[in-house]
Amino acid sequence: MKFFKKSKFLSLIFIIYSSNIYSQDQANDGPSNEELLEQAISIEASSSNAAADRQDYINRIDSQIIELIGDIQYLSQQLDLTNIYNRKMQELITSQNNEIESINQQMVELDNTNRGILPKLEEMVLTLESIIQNDIPFLLTERNLRVIELKEILMQSNVSTSEKFRRVFEAYQIENEYGRTIESYRDEISVEDNCAGISKAYEERAFDIGNPNQNIDGIGTYGMGMKVSACWYSDTWTVETKAIDEDVIKTW
Repeated sequence: MKFFKKSKFLSLIFIIYSSNIYSQDQANDGPSNEELLEQAISIEASSSNAAADRQDYINRIDSQIIELIGDIQYLSQQLDLTNIYNRKMQELITSQNNEIESINQQMVELDNTNRGILPKLEEMVLTLESIIQNDIPFLLTERNLRVIELKEILMQSNVSTSEKFRRVFEAYQIENEYGRTIESYRDEISVEDNCAGISKAYEERAFDIGNPNQNIDGIGTYGMGMKVSACWYSDTWTVETKAIDEDVIKTW
């Protein structure tokens, strides 16, 4: 800026000096020194205004360049972020495709497993039913209902194979607990035989503990068997009998 002002000042001196020389040579023919000075000042003012306008234009261009550089840097950052996002999304898509392929393979393997495990589960349920039938008759209603429920579950298509296996395995665990725990419950036990029955003549002796049968060898020898067995099973028991030569069923 100082150089610019100094240049303008030198230009003004040069114009004045030139005007003086020209006025000396042509004092009588040209304009006066005052007129030349005014013209020089006018030209200098116009030149200064034009320079200021050019400087303003340069400043505006410079501001626009700075703004454009900022926009370019911002867009470059956005491009980098977009590239990173696209790369991550591509990795995610690749992972999902691999997972889909793995699931499809597992479904094929599951079908093969179902064909092998479902018949085995059915066999396990039948084995459990046989165990209950041949076991000591306790909690028969509960245990038989459990077997019936398992058979129904095996026939349901909306129950997964894993759930079917869990239910069968749980039933076996319950049966296994019966052999390791002690519990009591109330139920009815029915014992039937095909003997001759208790006739009216033997009623009193049959229910008298320790009163043996004096006439029959092997039956009622000690007068204890029926009474002790019944008391071992329950504190309350009932006997229904009909002798061969009688038509009436008697209850004690």
